[in-house]
Amino acid sequence: MKSLLAVLILAAVIAGFGTAPRLLAYPTPAMVSHSWNLEFSHDVPRAIAVKSVDGLTRWYWYMTYKVVNKTGEDRLFVPEITIATDEGDIVSAGRGVASNVYDAIKEQAGNRFLESPARVVGKILQGQDYAKESVAIWPVFAHDVTQVTVFVGGLSGETQVITIPGTDKSALVSKTLMMTYKMPGDPASPQNQAVMAQGEDWIMR
Repeated sequence: MKSLLAVLILAAVIAGFGTAPRLLAYPTPAMVSHSWNLEFSHDVPRAIAVKSVDGLTRWYWYMTYKVVNKTGEDRLFVPEITIATDEGDIVSAGRGVASNVYDAIKEQAGNRFLESPARVVGKILQGQDYAKESVAIWPVFAHDVTQVTVFVGGLSGETQVITIPGTDKSALVSKTLMMTYKMPGDPASPQNQAVMAQGEDWIMR
């Protein structure tokens, strides 16, 4: 049920590209949250070329991020990161990513604190000293894509029960961070594509 709702919300977001994020029709979090929220900071997506075991070089996008727990309790951190485009693509970060891509990203980023997406999952202790740093990775799309939205779940304990649009069924949704970027240019040369942040907001997904 949650996956169906996620598709409907993502479809609304994709249909609304080019409009202000706050004008889109999706559930919104409470004005004053009574639940825990992890602090999340991130870089803009960057492109990297990595040679696979088959000898072919493939391009990937990656976005490094840092999570800090200042909630007053240790938390379980399980990031759920999804990428949607203005061409209707919806992919989960990490899917279709070769196993050696993370190592190439860590070397390029030069960050000794960076953990792989698999290893970052788990308990996050309280305080800046126990911050977790990792990366979201997805393959460069083969067709033209001019706008990308990144959804990051697992940062909050806030949930709502809502009615799925067009049905009489209900579903549980969670507070999710939404970040939108324009990426004009040729997908054959992602290293030359501009990446322009268009804003970010919290939604329920």
